[in-house]
Amino acid sequence: MTNSKRLSLAAIVLLCAALAGYWYWSPFLAVRELQRAAQQGDADKFNAHVDYPRLRESLKTQLSVILSQKLGTSKEPASPMAALGNLIGSSLVGPLVDAMVRPETVMAALQNGRLAKSAAEAPAAVPPNSPPVPPAATGAAGATANPATEPGKTHWKIDRQGASRVTAYAVDPARPDEPDTDRLGLVFERSGFVDWKLTDIRLPLGNLGK
Repeated sequence: MTNSKRLSLAAIVLLCAALAGYWYWSPFLAVRELQRAAQQGDADKFNAHVDYPRLRESLKTQLSVILSQKLGTSKEPASPMAALGNLIGSSLVGPLVDAMVRPETVMAALQNGRLAKSAAEAPAAVPPNSPPVPPAATGAAGATANPATEPGKTHWKIDRQGASRVTAYAVDPARPDEPDTDRLGLVFERSGFVDWKLTDIRLPLGNLGK
């Protein structure tokens, strides 16, 4: 094999390795890009990576289940009380979800690890010159690798669920050992080769009964 062929083969191998690395790390880069857009208040850039209809459907389902459990309608779905509970639940869930799934509240959730029930609860935007807080990466086993934290601030632990789905969990520095089920979870799904979209918000189970 001539030197030129060896160089061409080496270049191809390096290119493939670079593409594979970019593909692997693309979800972490996407979360960081969303954080930066949220901190800069760039709604157009942020919204390009969020599937709002899917977020609304996800939250409607979760909140409907919660209300049904609180109203005691889940055990007897055919009873008149169940029908009344479902009617009340439907009338409450829609407006609540509409208030929760707005660009400003979702952007605030990515910055603070908490999904406000209304825009009024969303904290003020971080100044544009503030540096983004990078997420912590986790491997396949869920162990945090290179955790990036700032004292007193929420950081994100990213857990992969296959090649095209990751969940970013909000880690409260005051409660670093709480289970992921008690944390706000933002679910991202692959859209194309290296693009990702926020498609689901998992509410903390530990706070649902409060």
